Amino acid sequence: MEIRTGSVVFGKDRGSGPRTDIADVDFGINITSAWAVLTGMDFGFSPRDDHHLGMVDIKVDAAVLGTVARVTATLGVRDWSDNWDDNYEGTVYFAVLAE
Repeated sequence: MEIRTGSVVFGKDRGSGPRTDIADVDFGINITSAWAVLTGMDFGFSPRDDHHLGMVDIKVDAAVLGTVARVTATLGVRDWSDNWDDNYEGTVYFAVLAE
């Protein structure tokens, strides 16, 4: 079993719901299974002004593609109004365990 770390950066964008992006982590050898674990996050409204956080949606998942674990990260941030109408940005940090 090997462990690698990585991150997915979500640039400033007006929310229309949670956003998803990927990061490929190459282990250099064929892997048969992989698991992604959330290790940290840094997010906020952009600009980082006086919003009141209402909901955060953060997820990570991994799929095997030969020697690569493809990590799918999701980030969604909305304020107390319960609408996806504010700009937000952030980084999702993860570890991938593969064998």
